[in-house]
Amino acid sequence: MYTIIDTHCHLDIIQEQGQDIAESLKKAKESGIKKIVQIGIDLESSIRAKGLSEKFSDEEIEIFYSIGCHPTETHEFPKKEEILTLVKENVTDKKLSAIGEIGLDYYHDASTKAYQADVLHSFLEASGQYSLPVVIHSRDAAEDTVSILKEHRDKAFGVIHCFTYDYPTAKKLVDLGYYISFSGIVAFKNARDIQEAAEKLPLESMLIETDAPFLAPPPFRGKRNEPSYTKFVLEKMFSLRKESNSEVEKTLYNNSLKFTQRKAYHHD
Repeated sequence: MYTIIDTHCHLDIIQEQGQDIAESLKKAKESGIKKIVQIGIDLESSIRAKGLSEKFSDEEIEIFYSIGCHPTETHEFPKKEEILTLVKENVTDKKLSAIGEIGLDYYHDASTKAYQADVLHSFLEASGQYSLPVVIHSRDAAEDTVSILKEHRDKAFGVIHCFTYDYPTAKKLVDLGYYISFSGIVAFKNARDIQEAAEKLPLESMLIETDAPFLAPPPFRGKRNEPSYTKFVLEKMFSLRKESNSEVEKTLYNNSLKFTQRKAYHHD
C-alpha cells in the first residue's frame, strides 16, 4: 500500500454526486491516503470545509481544509471581505492549510478579467499577511497568472493546483517559489505538455491531487473521481520520473506534508 496525501479534493461535491463522505474516506484509507485537503470555493463551502475537517478527521486519516473564492464564482466576489474575515478568524486553526482555491479562469468568462485580478490580489496579500499558502486555480490565463504572482513574490506562496500548462510555464512558477500540483490529467494520453513538466521539474517542487470528483485518471476517466484514485496519479509519476518509485512516493508525500503544514517550497 502507498502512503499518499490528496492535496486537493471536494468531498462535499462527491457527496452531492451520490457517494457519502464516509464511504469516500473508507476507500481512501484502504488505498493509503493519510491526509486530504478539503477545498473551499466560496463562503458557504469554506465554512462547510472547516466542519468536515472537524467531523471526519480520525487516527487513520486527517482532513485539512482551505478557505477560498473560486474565480468562476463571480457571484461570490462581493463576499470577498467576509471570506477574508473567515481566514482571519481561523488563522490559528492548524487544520486550515491554505487560502483557496483562488485565481484566474478565462475559459469560462474572460469578460471578468479585471474583477478576477482584483480579487486575486486581495487574497495574495492575505497569504503574505497570515503566512498561509494559496491554492491557485489558473485556466487559459498562464501569462496573467505568472505576472500577478510576480507582483507578490517573496510574500505570497503556495501551489498551482491541477496544472494544465507546459514546462516553460511550470518553470516560471516554480522559480517564483510555487509548488506545481498534478491531477489525473497527467495520466491522459494526450497530456504531453503536462507530462513533460512532470518529467523535468525538481521532484521537490511537485504535489499530487485528485480534484475529485472531477478529472478522474485512467482507468476511470469520464467517471466520478474520488481520493482513493490519487494512487493512479502517483503511479503515473513513477512512469515519468527517473528516480526510484520509493523515492518518488516518499518525496511527494513529504512535499504534501510540508504544504499542509503551511510551509513553502524553497528553491535554489
